[in-house]
Amino acid sequence: MRRRWRSGRRGGSGSLLGVAVLAVVVGVPTAAGGQGAADGGESSVRETPDLVYDCETEAGQRQLRARVGMSLPGSGSVSTPIEPGGVTVEMTLPKPVVGELAGSGVSSVTGQAMLDVRLADRELSAGSGPRIVRFPGLTVAPTPLPQDSAVTLTATGEGPEITPAAAGELAVSAGRINLLLTSDRSGAEPGAGEGAGTDGETGGDDGDNATGDSSTAPGTAPGTDSGEDGEAAPAATDEPGDGAPAIPAFDCVPAPDQDTVIGTVTVDGEGPATPDRSPEAGVGEPDALPDSGDGGDVAAAQQGEVPEDCVDFADKNNAWCAYMGGYTNIKKLGAATRIDPGIVNIALPVAAPCDDGSEWYWFCMDAAALLQHNGTQQLPPTRNSFHAFDFMPNSATVRLTQVGAMDLVVRMRIDGAEGGSVVAHANLLLQLEDVSVNGERLEVGPECRTEEPLEVQLTADYPGDYTPTNGGFLDGYVRIPPFAGCGVDENLDPLLTGLISGPDNYVKMTQGQICSIRSASDCPPSPPELVR
Repeated sequence: MRRRWRSGRRGGSGSLLGVAVLAVVVGVPTAAGGQGAADGGESSVRETPDLVYDCETEAGQRQLRARVGMSLPGSGSVSTPIEPGGVTVEMTLPKPVVGELAGSGVSSVTGQAMLDVRLADRELSAGSGPRIVRFPGLTVAPTPLPQDSAVTLTATGEGPEITPAAAGELAVSAGRINLLLTSDRSGAEPGAGEGAGTDGETGGDDGDNATGDSSTAPGTAPGTDSGEDGEAAPAATDEPGDGAPAIPAFDCVPAPDQDTVIGTVTVDGEGPATPDRSPEAGVGEPDALPDSGDGGDVAAAQQGEVPEDCVDFADKNNAWCAYMGGYTNIKKLGAATRIDPGIVNIALPVAAPCDDGSEWYWFCMDAAALLQHNGTQQLPPTRNSFHAFDFMPNSATVRLTQVGAMDLVVRMRIDGAEGGSVVAHANLLLQLEDVSVNGERLEVGPECRTEEPLEVQLTADYPGDYTPTNGGFLDGYVRIPPFAGCGVDENLDPLLTGLISGPDNYVKMTQGQICSIRSASDCPPSPPELVR
């Protein structure tokens, strides 16, 4: 029987285990020269100063300090990817958090940390914004928990290749940190081995908070009752069993107005680099990619602004929004239609052990999603022009409207091993407007749509192809149902059904980076580059 952590109230506000701040320090020893460039292309360890991170947890927002470090070369070239290495994440759990875990029967912990790295090519045009590369595989080494002191956890890993986008100075900066912990099943004994913290190493085992102010219990907002003598209230429920206790996940972003630069790399070369992309080509391609003509083009927004279509629609741990669009093949016509990027809202719970009988290291999240465009549950209507059967010019406006619930089921391993998946389910009603065939307008009327919604199921590898935070692509095949309500002077349902409807139509949707609605961090979201 699994033991689970749950939120609770004590006094006017507060939480249970989540009351205590998770103090995360991300760092590595600094080589000579510190943050300066290494000689030539040789690598050296760079790191940020101490940073304040704002974290969302099941119990609400918490604040921690962090330091991010890795090995980077001093110089590079637009023709040669940069290979960061030596990424080390040292995380310090204060005494109250350790006490809650140990008191509930947890003797040691393990898990994963995931880091977003921001890339700013400073010679690109203003307004291009930073690119983000995710370091998903930082493994928290199994660490015994002491009985009465803080503890330091260590996560290590390597980063993916970084491709410079232009010659000049490339700034590599720290971004979002996600942390997932679970009880270690390796049989480590509490209070033994490296990782048990001491006063001087962890900022004190007396429960000092991340800012060094001991007047407030760690992670507790001013005025919150955290229990007698600063101890957090008991947090465990149910009895221990074969499963691993679920420990609250932390989704953290740097607080504003800080220098988050890890290091800079001087990039040589002529002009911008050509990204190495290998998109999966569709059966056919649109002749042009025009604006939708109905607000489908993305309006400019100020930094930190949350778009109106971003809505906090569900009572879950995180409220995010992102742009999403893509392409759908029409198999019968040998053509593809574009879907302009629109807002998808994502309500994400805390990751917890999967309840399907999987091994202890499998964690699951069942997120809800909601399309929103100008206040309606749909993607932007998109004008498409293409040649049906490779010779007949056609054009139409395609509208996709959400019907019922949409969800994302994310499955991940917490033990650092490769593996994971995402499955998205949605029902979408397809409507055609302003149709022309071979230059002649086809009067389909205002209610020309599929007689029932498309049942869409798209999948992706996690974290290789897609994560809710960073986006990516999901793909699959969909059956287009017969059409109904088409035609003004004549019944065009049989014509459109014969031309379009049928199974095995390939769909590839791409989601961009998320914007945190509640904190307005990483906002507004940027539309992704759609992948075919």
